[in-house]
Amino acid sequence: MLPWADLLRITATRWAWTPAEFWAATPRELEAVLGLGHAADGLKRCELDQLIRTHPDTATRGRAENQKEERPHD
Repeated sequence: MLPWADLLRITATRWAWTPAEFWAATPRELEAVLGLGHAADGLKRCELDQLIRTHPDTATRGRAENQKEERPHD
């Protein structure tokens, strides 16, 4: 059984997580934050290229999209 109280205390005091952030975290995220997991391998270039093809960037959703720059008329 996982020591939930200890995990919550550590993430709250050391990482300043809120209870909502703690309970939303996956077990792998908890392992990573606590240094319990193994180091993840990086992506290979072909894997990155596949992700880019599968999930291409779409229009940005920033300020520039929502606010058009107004220029004074000459």
